[in-house]
Amino acid sequence: MSERVYCGALELAALQALVEAFRPQARFAIVERIDAIDFPPPQTAPIDAEQWFKGRLFDESFELRWEQVEAVYRVILSGTDDLAAEVSGLHDWSLPPGTDELQEYYCWNEQDARLGRTLDYRCVPGHGNVKLLVREFRDEHGRLVFWRYVKMERDGGGQ
Repeated sequence: MSERVYCGALELAALQALVEAFRPQARFAIVERIDAIDFPPPQTAPIDAEQWFKGRLFDESFELRWEQVEAVYRVILSGTDDLAAEVSGLHDWSLPPGTDELQEYYCWNEQDARLGRTLDYRCVPGHGNVKLLVREFRDEHGRLVFWRYVKMERDGGGQ
């Protein structure tokens, strides 16, 4: 697999343009701010990056992630597709030789009282526990060097 990774710092307008370019392709999204976390439904809900200081749009072929640091947004765009047309202002970063594999992680239960709030995994309809699938890239010594979110699903393999 040839994973491409681009990273850099962008102003809000450039980030919003990336979010709008990738939102139609993203079945999954996680957006966060100090008082909320949301998992918007696939592809339909627009995302205003200014309202969410941290976020990820992702699907099996790409991930766009950002986090606001002072007045700029640190952005990483990665994936298997040709992303070159979308990377204005971002720098190419090469992964070292190694391996990649898909790992599954269970997410917090939607009703877990320890969270102090209820989660609503709207991007993963259905019932059952939610799993996050993450592609992990390891160097030739087995050290984790990069990861990206791939998809979310409910127990039983349903989306």
